[in-house]
Amino acid sequence: MPLYEYKCAACGHEFEELKSKPEGSETTPCKQCGADAPKKISQFSAVIAGGSPTETLDMTVGREADKRWKMYGDRQSKRRKGQEPQVMTDLPKTKDGKFMPVMGLGNEKERGTRTEYSTALQGHLQTLAKRGQPQVEGPGAF
Repeated sequence: MPLYEYKCAACGHEFEELKSKPEGSETTPCKQCGADAPKKISQFSAVIAGGSPTETLDMTVGREADKRWKMYGDRQSKRRKGQEPQVMTDLPKTKDGKFMPVMGLGNEKERGTRTEYSTALQGHLQTLAKRGQPQVEGPGAF
């Protein structure tokens, strides 16, 4: 139910009433003096809509969001000014200059554990394939 605002022409009393749309008449009896009080144009709706009758709420919110994203971008560019992008050059490489695969990284114990897990996973996948239960390659349909 919409909230209607009324202002009594006789005594100046302002009040609000919840009424269903068919009941939301242009006038209603004043709560103080009983005279007919005409319906006011809500100030709340004018503020929400940006104060312009041709501007929608989406336009107002969109404009505000654009301003805030621009301010965010300006701050980020000021922070980055003079900084070069960081490149990870300290990763280990093989003798031919290529980056070393993950399986070769770490100490001997870590490499052994990684190899053990990889072997167990390969065995599991082979068992699933024998049963006719293929491993899921990626996200399926919902």
